[in-house]
Amino acid sequence: MSGLVWGAVIAVPWLLVWLQNKAAGAKRIMDVAAYAALVLFSAIAGVTVTEILVNDTVFMTSVHKVFLNPLFLASGGWLGLYALQRLIVEGIFSGRARRG
Repeated sequence: MSGLVWGAVIAVPWLLVWLQNKAAGAKRIMDVAAYAALVLFSAIAGVTVTEILVNDTVFMTSVHKVFLNPLFLASGGWLGLYALQRLIVEGIFSGRARRG
């Protein structure tokens, strides 16, 4: 399972770079998805932390309850892959002409 995760972390950002260069609107879709994921990720984290503080239940099980939320995991996963894709574009290919 960890091999699948590592493979995805390496391959998917490069696939996103390729897709961005092949499809005209792909960059905008990725940017909007990243914005939505960041809002969702932040809101879930904020609500969870607020619940923990209000209920005064700072235990290991209650703190890690956020990791049971599939929306939190999916949005965080997308943000990680999107950030790697942006690092590839802005770092490795920063001197090349890009389509926007």
